[in-house]
Amino acid sequence: MNKLRITFIFFILCLPSLLAARAPTLIIGEHFEERAGKGMEIHTNPAGVKVFINGIERGLTPVSFDEILPDEYSIRLTRDDYETQEFNITVHSHSRLFIAIEMKRMQGQASISVFMEQEGSEPLLFEPQLFTRAANNNAAITLCSDNKAQLNLHTGYHTITIRAFGWEDSSVTLLIEHNAVVTADIYMKPAVFRLQNLTQRRERLNPLNAGNLGITEYRFEVSAPGEGFIKILDSNGTTVYTRQLNQFNTWIQRETWNGRDTYGNLLPQGYYTVVIEAESLSLQLETEINYSQSIFPQSLESSIAGLSFAPLPHVLPPGSYQFDAGIQYDSSAFPFKINMRVSPYNRLELTTFFNINPSIKNQTGWGVSGSIKYNFTDGTGSIPLAFSAGVSYAWANENGEYPLSPGRGAGLYVPVSLELKSFSFVFCPALFWRGPQGLTPELFLSAGILYRDNWFNAGISARFELDFSDDKIKLFAGAEARFYPPPSNFVFSCQAGLRKINESLSFFGGLGIGVIY
Repeated sequence: MNKLRITFIFFILCLPSLLAARAPTLIIGEHFEERAGKGMEIHTNPAGVKVFINGIERGLTPVSFDEILPDEYSIRLTRDDYETQEFNITVHSHSRLFIAIEMKRMQGQASISVFMEQEGSEPLLFEPQLFTRAANNNAAITLCSDNKAQLNLHTGYHTITIRAFGWEDSSVTLLIEHNAVVTADIYMKPAVFRLQNLTQRRERLNPLNAGNLGITEYRFEVSAPGEGFIKILDSNGTTVYTRQLNQFNTWIQRETWNGRDTYGNLLPQGYYTVVIEAESLSLQLETEINYSQSIFPQSLESSIAGLSFAPLPHVLPPGSYQFDAGIQYDSSAFPFKINMRVSPYNRLELTTFFNINPSIKNQTGWGVSGSIKYNFTDGTGSIPLAFSAGVSYAWANENGEYPLSPGRGAGLYVPVSLELKSFSFVFCPALFWRGPQGLTPELFLSAGILYRDNWFNAGISARFELDFSDDKIKLFAGAEARFYPPPSNFVFSCQAGLRKINESLSFFGGLGIGVIY
């Protein structure tokens, strides 16, 4: 489910040029209006209503009558499961009559009473919740203090479901008729204790990641009150962590683990079995502690994630993502950006970048870019070198190129970094093709230094661009910092630097906010 949600968000961000279809105007109540023209038109909510004029059926809404003669008419609107609407109108020769009618659904009532079929050996809290289910309706209903409810429902069949923690679900199906009242008594009995559906937020865990990035959450379901505990075993079957769980008082239970033993000590890398036990029942799954699964925010100005002007070889662990937005100051303009990076599979990272360049003097421009990066080695082995390869593509309309990005075209990047404790020394050669302007690529040379701490990272980077076709030289350089204080998943960023194109020198700065998971 997480991967599907991430993929959906990424898909939306990659298609910013698509315009949403304009939704029709919602019709509420009744509306009659004289407009320029002649004739008459009738609109209803919902559409597909039969229209009778002077007793003769004339079509389904929305419908127009351009040649109708000026006169008085009797209108009747009918549709199954909706109340018939009747009214008289006058059509004039000098105007067009616009009619909009909200149809009213036929309704009836259901009187529901909820009882305990039997009580257990110990008194159980009885707080039932009522739900109705129809073709287009799912709604929670609050019961009165005497566990009764009076419901106004559309005509047709409705399934009434009662849920109460510690009690078995109970349902009844009722036929609701127009202006009629149907009664139902629902009896509930104590639930048999069940423990099921154990899942985890992260299958791989790095306890050294900051705050929520360094923990995993286990979620499971119970059917009734009870007590239990969580137990974690290493690969030898030795219990390294155990804790009593809180008393169960609802169906969904959540527990977290930070990759440490019962005494708060970091556990070694490897696979661990997580066991949830309650009322003689148990569930288990496996969690991996992997200290190479480093999650930290990066910049996307270079199309490939990294420092502002030097792509990094690091990628997010599978299932993780970073989403942020920011504003820049550059030559009296304030470009706005939205970007995202996500890892759907191990060692693979996708990024997307969308920007808008507002302008008073010129046409406002916008651009979009995306990239794919694959990590071959992360530098955590015997050789402290991280190495990746990536490709990017960017498009922008007039005035739409982001000031700090390489601009329109396709790029091939090979970032390499030396990993020394908290520092990454990165170098990245790249070739960039501008497209129709020529087949000769430009040469990009990028370098930078990144420092990573538990809840922030900072660095400096520079990018040198050489265009062989016209000897144009571009140089970008800047400093940046990102803060992601635990326990939240928010990221706050700032950056500043300079840009030199031939003899022209300009300065820039920027602020951003986002989330990382």
